[in-house]
Amino acid sequence: MISAYRKEKMALLKQFLHLARPFWGGKTQWREWLLLASIIGFTLFSIFMSVKIAAWDKRFYDALATFNGKAMPALIVEYCGYMGLIIGCIVCGDWLQKRLVFRWRTHLTERFQQNWLGGHKHYRLQLAGEPDNPDQRIADDIYQLADKSIVLFRSFINNIAKFSAFVGVLWGLSGVQHFTLWEHGFTVRGYLVWVALAYSAASTLLAHLVGRKLKDLNIDRQHREADYRAALLRVRDHAEQVAFYQGADAEQGRLQQRYRRILDNWRRLTNCEFRQETFWAAYVRISIFIPIIATLPMYLAKTLTFGDMMQTRTSFARVQDSFGWFTDSYRRLVEWAAVVERLGGFQAALDRADGQPENAHPNSPSVPSHAYGGGLGWGQTPETSAHSVSTEPAPPPESSSTQEQVSDASKGSLKAAVGRILESDATQRQPETAHPISPSAPSSACGGGLGWGQPAEPQPSEPRPALILAQTTVHTPAGRAMLRPVSLTAAAPEWLLLEGKSGIGKSTLLRVLAGLWPYYGGQYRIEGSRLFLPQRPYLPYGSLRDTVSYPHPCRLADSVLHDILQQVGLGSLKNRLDEASEWHSRLSGGEQQRLSLARALAARPSILFLDEATNQLDDQASLALMQMLKTALPDTLVVGISHQSGVKALFDRSIRLQQAEAG
Repeated sequence: MISAYRKEKMALLKQFLHLARPFWGGKTQWREWLLLASIIGFTLFSIFMSVKIAAWDKRFYDALATFNGKAMPALIVEYCGYMGLIIGCIVCGDWLQKRLVFRWRTHLTERFQQNWLGGHKHYRLQLAGEPDNPDQRIADDIYQLADKSIVLFRSFINNIAKFSAFVGVLWGLSGVQHFTLWEHGFTVRGYLVWVALAYSAASTLLAHLVGRKLKDLNIDRQHREADYRAALLRVRDHAEQVAFYQGADAEQGRLQQRYRRILDNWRRLTNCEFRQETFWAAYVRISIFIPIIATLPMYLAKTLTFGDMMQTRTSFARVQDSFGWFTDSYRRLVEWAAVVERLGGFQAALDRADGQPENAHPNSPSVPSHAYGGGLGWGQTPETSAHSVSTEPAPPPESSSTQEQVSDASKGSLKAAVGRILESDATQRQPETAHPISPSAPSSACGGGLGWGQPAEPQPSEPRPALILAQTTVHTPAGRAMLRPVSLTAAAPEWLLLEGKSGIGKSTLLRVLAGLWPYYGGQYRIEGSRLFLPQRPYLPYGSLRDTVSYPHPCRLADSVLHDILQQVGLGSLKNRLDEASEWHSRLSGGEQQRLSLARALAARPSILFLDEATNQLDDQASLALMQMLKTALPDTLVVGISHQSGVKALFDRSIRLQQAEAG
């Protein structure tokens, strides 16, 4: 049991060091270390003043006991000077402490935000279902970690300094005590120090026994509070849908259920805190009388003056506080441990996501290992995320940026596979009509003549493929194949339609190409800038111009933005470019999709991926918008999913995805 307890505490310490090292271990953090040194300096100086006040106690109370009124004015002035210096130390130390806490919080927040949003980890962690409530961990737990860590460290240093300063004073005041027990004589030196140690040890043990459940209850409280807050936000974000469904009563029931979980935790937490606070109240009151009772025999024996007794009380309280630091700080330590555990778990989940290959998934016997060879993740580079897009036109093919993450060993296999695809395309040209793709007969795409393994010059009339899939397939997180392997090439200005029965994995294949879905096999290559338009547009809070150019800063002239809004049927908004608003709640579903298409006109990507991008518009409006898009983006390869017959007719070629065979 002791070994398990020790392992738990060591694991907690390792988690804290892992969280703190990037900030405190940096070579440029000398300002923060200077702040910490200043805080410690003010703390030590205040302890020095406390020693002076303890000596003042003896002189003041001795003068009081002898009715020495002449000494009082000087003693009062001296005390006021000490108090002024101590107050200055406390105020300055607290001010510097707040600055240091905010610096640490800022560093942690920026690091966690960047890590969470980088590499699509916010999406991948959501797929994995861990950890819960990352918003609370970033917004609240980070502050709690920085604040409680600094406060506890300063308190610990303060107590170490108090012990060092007062233990000698208390030892000297204790003198040498002789007593007889069972006809044996004993001599004890510094017995008041031993009394303080014994009292603090007993109090610490009792405090731990009384409050040992507090950590788990605090962790559970944070979980339940965050779940309730998330449910409230969900109602706020879907207020219109809830109103349409007349769902207020249903949401009230769900909210009450979440709140009852908070009440259940609160009852157990308050019961535990009641026991802990009862113990604490008794501990504080008893601590006041322990030094008086311990010194009373010496005072009655006239070996101590009244001033000595008061000085002993002050010194005993300081030493006993030092011994009892764990008891005094028990609740804060429990809350700190809960925060470290939650943030440590969040960091561990992010680290696991960092170490997860782009197409890795849990080991599954149903998925052969060779399907996850070297060519994974060609849709992503460290510099540019798979869904990001340049606001400038794509560079010419010979200078375009190809996004690759492929090992040298696997490049040969991909080149050979693509060479076979392109060779088949060159010898068997297919008319640009609908046809299926099967793993046994990979379909060609428009264009050809790009064989990496062939010295032949490409035909000038045929564009270079911007999208290449080589035996690409999609899997579930459990490793089950969803699609038969797909092999194809495509180039601008082709419009390529992905078809297949509902739920087969069409949208998931687009997620693979966006670098979002890590569970896939085979290889793919995307060349040039790209933009993905999902079914549900994301409209962040901000100005309309920033919403149109999202996720990049807007560099387009107002006249260009006016034309774009007019083209997508949102001309009524052209005079509201600088209006900041919650556009997702101000615009209808169809208007949001129009605004999403405006992003494509603003970005002019090399490849545009459309996932039911007009499914909230009527057929006539959808057809008109898609015709406009085809005219406005003549140099863009469009890969889309749609169930609207009019829109489907605009595509030059269709690929019917086939469901993978069971087993």
